[in-house]
Amino acid sequence: MRTKLYVTIIIVVSLALVGIWGTNAQDSQPLTLNINIEADPPTLDPALATDTTSLNVIEQLFIGLVDLDDDTAEIRPELATSWTVSTDGTIYTFNLRNDVYWTDGHRVTAGDVRYGILRTLNPAIHSSYAFPLFIIKNADGYHSGSITDPNQVGVTALDDTHLRITLEYPASYALSILSMWIARPMPQWVIDAWGNAWTNPAHIVTNGPYRLTEWVHNDHIILEKNPTYYDATNVQIERIKMWMEDESTAWTMYLNGQLDTAIILTGHANEVFPQEVHIQPSACNYFYGFSISQPPFNNPLVRKAFAAATDREGLIQNITGGIQQPALTFTPPGVFGYINGYVEGVGIPYNPTQARQWLAQAGYPNGQGLPPITLWFNTSTGHQAIAEYLRNNWYTTLGVNVTLKSMDWKSYISEILKGQFQIWRLGWCQDYPDANNFLVDAINNNRGAFGGWNNPVYENLVTQAAREQNPDTRKALYKQAEEILVETDAVMLPLYYQTSILAVKPYLERTYGTSGNIDIATWRITRSSSTASHADGGTLTSYNNDTTIQIPPGAITDTVVLTYTPAYIMPPGGNLTGIGHEFDVTAVYSSTNQLANIVPGQTYTLTVQYTDAEKGAAIENTLALYYWDGSQWVKEPSSVVDIAANTITAHPDHFSKWAVLGETRRVYLPLILKNR
Repeated sequence: MRTKLYVTIIIVVSLALVGIWGTNAQDSQPLTLNINIEADPPTLDPALATDTTSLNVIEQLFIGLVDLDDDTAEIRPELATSWTVSTDGTIYTFNLRNDVYWTDGHRVTAGDVRYGILRTLNPAIHSSYAFPLFIIKNADGYHSGSITDPNQVGVTALDDTHLRITLEYPASYALSILSMWIARPMPQWVIDAWGNAWTNPAHIVTNGPYRLTEWVHNDHIILEKNPTYYDATNVQIERIKMWMEDESTAWTMYLNGQLDTAIILTGHANEVFPQEVHIQPSACNYFYGFSISQPPFNNPLVRKAFAAATDREGLIQNITGGIQQPALTFTPPGVFGYINGYVEGVGIPYNPTQARQWLAQAGYPNGQGLPPITLWFNTSTGHQAIAEYLRNNWYTTLGVNVTLKSMDWKSYISEILKGQFQIWRLGWCQDYPDANNFLVDAINNNRGAFGGWNNPVYENLVTQAAREQNPDTRKALYKQAEEILVETDAVMLPLYYQTSILAVKPYLERTYGTSGNIDIATWRITRSSSTASHADGGTLTSYNNDTTIQIPPGAITDTVVLTYTPAYIMPPGGNLTGIGHEFDVTAVYSSTNQLANIVPGQTYTLTVQYTDAEKGAAIENTLALYYWDGSQWVKEPSSVVDIAANTITAHPDHFSKWAVLGETRRVYLPLILKNR
């Protein structure tokens, strides 16, 4: 959806250019990042969180002993500066920083880490995600209640800056588990004082790069830069506003300049320029599960029939945008233990004939006699589209009618574990890059949703793999476990390995995270770091000093007139073109007042106003000039755009270099019009 404009718009120029690090021309405004997290987080308590929505917020609020690098997924120090490992691989001794503080002024100590781990394991807390910590000595027993003395758990604070963790067995992925949110230090004095309300904005105490200042449920969360964070000088973004909107609304918000990055709505990538599109494989999957406690899916032949009637390739090409990778197994590429089911013959591929045979063998030829079947998913236009496609698959192949039901995320994540959903959807992103996280942690976390499924052979295989040190042997064990999960027992129907397709404004430098979780403290917004006036001119320098522009005194005109032009052409010095709205620019700064003469180095922004036809009010905007290096742009193989020859017949899709100073919504040549 575009902002509607009057046919002719008179714009009065503010005489100062956009100032340093602001969402408007006033320097007092903090540098704000706007993103979408889709739903209201069920919790911000690290001991209780199980979903990616909650984790994306927690990751900004709490640091741990170690962290996984967003780009490489390698372990990097965080609270711990170094560590040693015993020769048998079971004892880790950590040296901690002494300059990390909670937001209330308390210093973060080894005792806080110990308390956080023990709190997650405490059976009274009812953490459903404590199981990865069972690699710690006696952790499982303490969590189950068979051990009541927390001092028997292998976590010892030797002093304020030294922590010892003893494992049950040498696990090659132990450090990765200790990077998880469930092992983060937690403030005992705050939790003791406020109980379950300790994560409310009025009470919460954190130790990460950001602190929680506002939480309007089902609308937004605001995080502010934490001035007590040990590395605060390297945190550029001062405020994060996290919206809670569905994907469709978020996409409209991105196009309207209200979000700085967003998931691209399926089929809408052509609404932004290629420079804004980022495609990133992620260590995540998308799958359906069956509850074996709910007929008819207590019969493995029925589960196999539904799997064989699922056209993954058709789903990907017709519904999800064609960029995902079809999955026959659970563990995704890039994670140790990944098995390519198509190559290694693991899993149940699309085979309508086999699907009908299995259903008939189960006693339901052509679907006759099947009880009513319902597929559940959390409310989302994307999940809805996938469910509708697969429902049609199953009807066409098996003659089965399936009812679709959706539920808000917070309710869904609670209800699904009761095992009452016959078929349900979820995704799983890596917490650490090992198949143990998928074949053990993910299954344990959702065992209730599978209707209590438990296969002793499967359990023995993954238990052996966790303790095995030879990587080839471990992978062979994981392969056998995958066969049971997705083929022999077929309690899981993998659909695809996820590939994220994101829109990112050209002024935002961000990480993407192989697991979907991201450290926003490392992101950068690249706006102008200087100002220039109409009377005196001045020098504008980009945020990283790679672009400098000299503005002569009086060069900026007092008035700019933009006129709506219904044509996708832009001869030099003429029409400003783009998608949706096109404008003539009759007065802009350049050496000869013609747009065609913009050259490298001449990049600047003007603060302007125009009247919005829908809102009936003046809205502040930014015009930004950037340069073109003289190369040709190609929209399609048969359509070459050539500025020099005055043969622009379509808006360009490719730019060779960016030098944008200013917040932008859409990129037009050679100007950018952006709603504030």
